[in-house]
Amino acid sequence: MAACRIAQAGLQVSVLERGRRYDIHEFPRDWNNPLNGWLWDTGQGLFDVKPFQQMTVVQSAGLGGGSLIYANVHLRAPEAVFAQGWPAGYSRGALDPYYDLVAYMLDINPITKSSRGLPSKTQFMRKVADQLHRLDQFCYPNIAVDFGPETPHPNKFGAEQRGCNYCGECDIGCNLHAKNTLDFNYLKIASDFGADISTQCEATRIEPTAAGGYKVTYLDHAAGGQGRELEARYVFLCAGAVNSTELLLKCRDEFGTLPALSARLGHGYSGNGDLLAFAFNTRQPFKPSEGPTITTGIVYDRNDGGVDNWFIFEEGGHPREIGSLLQLLNPSGHSLDDVAHLVRAEVLKVLRARAAAKVGSASPSQADNAAVFLAMGRDLANGVIKLHPITRGLDIEWNVPANLPLYEAETRLATDIANAMGGNVAMNPLWKFLHIPVSVHNLGGCVMAETSDRGVTGPNGEVHNYPGLFVLDGAALPAATGVNPSHTIAAVAERNLELFIQRLPGKPGWHSPQFALKTPVVDPLSSIVVPAGGTMPSQTQSVGIQFTETMKGYVAKGWSPPDDYAGADASGKASDVRMEFVLTITMPDLQAFLASADHPGVAVGKVTVAGFTPPAGAPVSNGAFNLFVASDGPNSRKMLYALPFTGADGKPYLLDGFKDVRDHGNFDVWGSTSTLYTVIREGSTRSGNIVATGIMKILIPDFMRQLTTFRALGTNDPIEKDKALSEFGTMFFGSLWEVFVKPHLP
Repeated sequence: MAACRIAQAGLQVSVLERGRRYDIHEFPRDWNNPLNGWLWDTGQGLFDVKPFQQMTVVQSAGLGGGSLIYANVHLRAPEAVFAQGWPAGYSRGALDPYYDLVAYMLDINPITKSSRGLPSKTQFMRKVADQLHRLDQFCYPNIAVDFGPETPHPNKFGAEQRGCNYCGECDIGCNLHAKNTLDFNYLKIASDFGADISTQCEATRIEPTAAGGYKVTYLDHAAGGQGRELEARYVFLCAGAVNSTELLLKCRDEFGTLPALSARLGHGYSGNGDLLAFAFNTRQPFKPSEGPTITTGIVYDRNDGGVDNWFIFEEGGHPREIGSLLQLLNPSGHSLDDVAHLVRAEVLKVLRARAAAKVGSASPSQADNAAVFLAMGRDLANGVIKLHPITRGLDIEWNVPANLPLYEAETRLATDIANAMGGNVAMNPLWKFLHIPVSVHNLGGCVMAETSDRGVTGPNGEVHNYPGLFVLDGAALPAATGVNPSHTIAAVAERNLELFIQRLPGKPGWHSPQFALKTPVVDPLSSIVVPAGGTMPSQTQSVGIQFTETMKGYVAKGWSPPDDYAGADASGKASDVRMEFVLTITMPDLQAFLASADHPGVAVGKVTVAGFTPPAGAPVSNGAFNLFVASDGPNSRKMLYALPFTGADGKPYLLDGFKDVRDHGNFDVWGSTSTLYTVIREGSTRSGNIVATGIMKILIPDFMRQLTTFRALGTNDPIEKDKALSEFGTMFFGSLWEVFVKPHLP
């Protein structure tokens, strides 16, 4: 967009795009080899997946950016969004002309404008919305898809496209060029106006020049990674929220070329409330591989237990070839029943191994009777993109507990919809077991604000303290949009590019040539009716349990044998080498927790181990906790803890511990439930080498505090809270009865 408008204004423009140019039939389609063109990390492929500890980020690389793999949806942010930290001058009314301009450029229309009729999944979603009495909140979003003839034809800008054939491949790169991606409009115009567009060129460094502009250093991947430089009076950074922020962080904190960047750099990160869900074994075919990826939406807007939740729930789709792969998540197949005690690295290893066996294994009916969903909501935008202080690698801090009410509301509606389809709900396994979300709509990190103490860029996208340097992508958005954010990112960019050009000599009243051609577009969300008290509550109710636990003990590094816990404890105590953790353990759905044989919970907090962590400790973001799992006999149980952390040396470690709950002959209930036999392992899995051993205990004062931390989640109803705590207590003390009392009964 920047290349297009600035070239139209008569300036000389160079574009550096790290990814490739994809012509017709050039997107990857090797279904049996994920390394053949799919991943950026392997051969600079289309998808850039970053599995951070607290967030899984999905991005793309290619000429056209995120538009190559997004689901084409263009919805406007509701007015209420602009009251959430946006600078003065932003409102729906102020942005509507630019939304209209983007709508013209991308030729957006709802699925109802397609001459092929409504896909099966579109019709099914409308029936479900009606069945759940949510038809007043149902809509057909505008999507940037060519609904013209399937034979080649020029679009309004002279680029050759084809009409959509409903193949379901929007989000893996449309090999027919039926998506109105940015290479067929904005970049086409930029090229026509003389912009020099270079692909496979990755910017790595920005620094001011003595002449008042900037020098950009980049790698020319097409030339074997050769380093090159380019100088310009103005630089527009549009690499996506995560990558734009990373580049500026490196320029400030590693290279020192932009030292005056705001201290707020990296703050205000949002995953846009993204939640991925599925339904399997639906009563009638959903046919996820028929039609564009997303065609419908259902708005949820109500106060849940004192928290205002707003999100849109959209159906998804996928190519037919991966239908069998997704059956790995089908609850009726029990493929993942044994992973509830695993940590992130172990879950990913299992998923990769079992996915390979699933390719091509599903029957057509299994693939057709499955649905995929994506919810997007107004999260708190309270994350931080940062460089790790030791490794200097990129990381994201994301506060799942604070955003849990939104995720839980999205999960409940997903369950309602799966049930209404006659199917079984399933969640992204990293979310289900470890509360690691996935975001395909990353925002923030270089947020707009009037002053540098509140944001990185000014209201027009120009970086504070660095005139002529701009950020024009999702990094600049100050809050979650709650809807697919591409339309808002584009409208903000159009606005800010116009303001930039109007301040150039001789351009005070400049508008883009297409500005006069736009027409007002009705946003589908304008037809949504929300009752005065909010939309209906979910039929599915999930009440969770949360508590905080503190344990302290002693550890001996390199102790042998590594399972001599008592010896290591004595040695650590003699040398006063301590370890400690403070964990908040959450079971978000009590009924699911009780029904599972693994009784899993998610642990977050801090672990401190002398000789391994910094003195202030290291964060634990997605630890695994299991309460009273089967042990080596009918009258014994174990409590399992697996807490990944990064050591002071920048290396990954795992605190791996268990409580051996059994009657050792003296009815020591307290000792069994308060003693954690602990090892520290290298790496992030339980197969790592043991490098330290010890014992941790709950001290009486800490236990008394722990009792005050138990609380029920997901409801404000005191009766429901009492019921949930009672059910948890019944399970807890019932297990102790099974272990310590029942064996002695006549």
